[in-house]
Amino acid sequence: MNRIIALVILALFSTHSAAAANHTRLELDIGKSGEADKVSHTIKLTQVDNMFLPAEVRVKEGETIRFVIKNGGNHKHEMLIGSMAELKKAANMRRMYPDKEHAEAHLVQLEPGEQKELIWQFTTAGTVDFACPLPGHFKKMRGKIIVEKK
Repeated sequence: MNRIIALVILALFSTHSAAAANHTRLELDIGKSGEADKVSHTIKLTQVDNMFLPAEVRVKEGETIRFVIKNGGNHKHEMLIGSMAELKKAANMRRMYPDKEHAEAHLVQLEPGEQKELIWQFTTAGTVDFACPLPGHFKKMRGKIIVEKK
């Protein structure tokens, strides 16, 4: 258990190269970064202060999705995908170290009015969570990606 906690902390406070070393575990849990030329379809998400719209989306196992995320709120927001346990740990780290920079492959950071894309391939059926882990946002700004069997 201590080893798992240490790995999560290392991943959250890592540079890009350390995040790449953690890629294998991430791929098993939530998929992997996708390639733009393999996108199956696009899903638009809007962040408003206190929620994602929509808060649940469905994709097929193996699909590569282009998420177009727009911050329609008045505050900075993030979209981080992962297991609920990973998202809770990230939210705790954001509270403890609010000025720490983060650059995970499965993270999008947006200023008010900004729009960005995240391309992700879902390699395993199941449920993948997403949330804004910023302090004061995490309890309400959550959603689910239902990855259905082919």
